[in-house]
Amino acid sequence: MKEYIKRVKEGTSTRQLIFWWVIRITMIYAFIKGFFPDAGEKFDITDPLQVGANLLATFVWEIFMFFPPKSILRNLSSSFQNFLIVMIWCASFGGKFLNLYYDFRWWDVMLHFVGGAACVFFGYEIVCAILRRDETNAPLSLVLLASFGFSFFAATAWEVFEFTFDQVACMGGGIGDAQHWSIEMAKGTPKELTLFDPVYSDRWAIMDTMADIVLNTVGAFCSYVFIRFYPYRHKGKYAFEFLRTAKKEKVTK
Repeated sequence: MKEYIKRVKEGTSTRQLIFWWVIRITMIYAFIKGFFPDAGEKFDITDPLQVGANLLATFVWEIFMFFPPKSILRNLSSSFQNFLIVMIWCASFGGKFLNLYYDFRWWDVMLHFVGGAACVFFGYEIVCAILRRDETNAPLSLVLLASFGFSFFAATAWEVFEFTFDQVACMGGGIGDAQHWSIEMAKGTPKELTLFDPVYSDRWAIMDTMADIVLNTVGAFCSYVFIRFYPYRHKGKYAFEFLRTAKKEKVTK
């Protein structure tokens, strides 16, 4: 355990740890509060469970530090969790607990755009971790292609998670509205207006999902362009010249 604590301290800073725990404390509050609804509110077990699942996701970097030294995840910079934990807080505490998904029309729009952009950076960090672990390098174009693809994978995985969560919740007698599939629940709220006009109300749910995918794509493209012109490298423990273009070997006859 001493070795693990030392590993965490070397890979992060005191300011980062304080920042992470401030976010986590607010989510712990939201998790506990979910079991005690206000007067007149209907208790739904899926609400605290969803916040609790997201709370666990804020510990991923610390969990990665348990992995073997040659693991890809062990070589990830702690800076990626700064972005991840903010995204989780906005989605779980802001979106679910404060109900901003329905009270503020552009909340979901903003999260999917920023999420698609952030996932390109996450993919970039993962590829960098692989190159750092293997002590090799790769062309920036190849790193970006993998990063761009990771963003699409993450966006699809998130939609699958929302679908699965709602399906299980509904089968268990709950409501389950992670995917925002019910026009009836959205009526009378800013959420009723989707990014694209559904024309027919029966298409509201699919329009909401497709808007998410479009926003993820636009955000990912913006990050792709940014890193293409401004590729960054870490300093200190995670410093490594991993983006050098490999020189072509001369073929001798």
